[in-house]
Amino acid sequence: MAQIPPRFSRIAAWPLACSLLLGGASQAAEHDAVRAAVATGQYKPLSAILSDIAASQAGRVVDVETKRGPQGELRYEIKLVDSQGLKQELLIDAASGQTVQRVAKDRSQALGMRELAQYLAKLAQQHASRITDVEFERDSQGRGVYEIKLSADQQGYRKLVMEAATGQVLPPAQAKARNPAPLKRADEVLQALAPRFTGQVLEVELEHDEGQGSYYEIELLHGNGSTLKLKVDARSLQVLQQKMED
Repeated sequence: MAQIPPRFSRIAAWPLACSLLLGGASQAAEHDAVRAAVATGQYKPLSAILSDIAASQAGRVVDVETKRGPQGELRYEIKLVDSQGLKQELLIDAASGQTVQRVAKDRSQALGMRELAQYLAKLAQQHASRITDVEFERDSQGRGVYEIKLSADQQGYRKLVMEAATGQVLPPAQAKARNPAPLKRADEVLQALAPRFTGQVLEVELEHDEGQGSYYEIELLHGNGSTLKLKVDARSLQVLQQKMED
């Protein structure tokens, strides 16, 4: 096994097959199949993939998760941050070790605390609202922007997009344009998942995230007492994450 550079030591210290992380298995048979696939070389061990990344990428690994592709193929989502704060997200095919997708997040236009506080105070006063969430992003034109959520007590909340360089609120047409598919009902989600997953349903909950959109969190109980937690896109029904817990 290749030696893992120090900056990867925390993650590489996980079990070589990363059996729970990799498989997110819906049952013991799938769990064993994933371990066997790593042992036979069908899937590359996470330690080997991290070694390849260390040799070709600058930065330190801050997070590793697994995803399933459109055909159910196993993928590693690996997040790195370099010394200048540039964040990268790599989507790696577990079978080939090849990079499926690379997303670089340049945060160089993010504001300091005092400057941002002045902009936020002005917005809160203009809209007579409390600001509850602020997140720096890049818009479709490459500009640094802050996505801001304002709450007006019993009136719910609204979102604004503010350009970081000027502090100006962008017109809605310049914010992220979306034409999403309709949300699936809970019964539609369960019907779609039934052929792939077993267990007794403990919980089905619809969640909303500004970055990931709408998704269902589903918890299944297996006969051995373990539980499987699924994160499923509420529109496409793609399984975004699987996690087995004892």
